[in-house]
Amino acid sequence: MAFRIVPMDTAVADQVRSTMRAPDYDHPAWSEVPVEPAPCRVCLDVIDPGVERLVAFTYDPFRDTEDLPLPGPVFVHARSCAPYTDTATYPARLGRSGLLLNCYGRGRRLVHAERIAHADAGTTLGELLARPDVDYVHVRSATAGCYLCTAVSA
Repeated sequence: MAFRIVPMDTAVADQVRSTMRAPDYDHPAWSEVPVEPAPCRVCLDVIDPGVERLVAFTYDPFRDTEDLPLPGPVFVHARSCAPYTDTATYPARLGRSGLLLNCYGRGRRLVHAERIAHADAGTTLGELLARPDVDYVHVRSATAGCYLCTAVSA
């Protein structure tokens, strides 16, 4: 089954960049130059360590889909960046150390979770989204556990 990758809404990232406050929670955001690669949730590319600045903040990946929140830390480029557009393909540099795919049905019901290698993302996402009980998949880092992006049926 074909899938579509959904990055963070640019408007959310722009709001955080301008206010330095987390959406929905008003927690302070912070900015720094990372010492290790960090994934931007808008362009779904790496924020280059030692070179680029990131903005880190609390984000709920369920904010537009479910009532029950599950907030956690995320990063975006401190500069404006273009949203990921090759949405039929899993981002090449996102989650290179492994991925955790959390599959949800309506009502934020976790129906399946699977840890995979980055190279298997495209095939596995298509297979999981073909299941009748899966409405969407939250892709998370297998090492840090943080939310990276959402995958839905195309």
